[in-house]
Amino acid sequence: MIVEKIIGDARDFQGEDLKIDKVYLDYLGMGKPHQKLTAESGEKIAISLDHGEHLFCGAVLYKDSERMIVVDMLPEDVLEIRPEGNRQWAKTAFNIGNMHHPAYLYDDCIRIPYDGILENLMKSIGVAYTRCERKLDGEKAAQTVGNHQHHHHHHHHHNEE
Repeated sequence: MIVEKIIGDARDFQGEDLKIDKVYLDYLGMGKPHQKLTAESGEKIAISLDHGEHLFCGAVLYKDSERMIVVDMLPEDVLEIRPEGNRQWAKTAFNIGNMHHPAYLYDDCIRIPYDGILENLMKSIGVAYTRCERKLDGEKAAQTVGNHQHHHHHHHHHNEE
């Protein structure tokens, strides 16, 4: 099966009593518009999405009168960070962004794929965090402008004495 378009969100079809066949992806897989997957049923699926279309948790890849194939996420090794107050939120967001690290926003926390350097950074700025297994299914913190990711280059000047 070749999927070139996402049909919708699984929540849109909740009342239809369909059998759900899932494909599981990690956060890196969610970002790939072209890939080969295998559903729980064993069915092979080739994904080839149009430019600008992306996979998400709950994306319906196929639907007929009996079943639908839905994207779900695998729990991953993450840091679940819980800043308190504006200053901690600002320091946390700045440091994650400065490291060009993916971040996922939730009402009460930020989740990032586990990274030892960022764990030490969170410890040093005194932000509460937990290392745990969770899905990275929140709002992606990096936004795109005009379908292009914003990139910038770092220039560091070191004075030699």
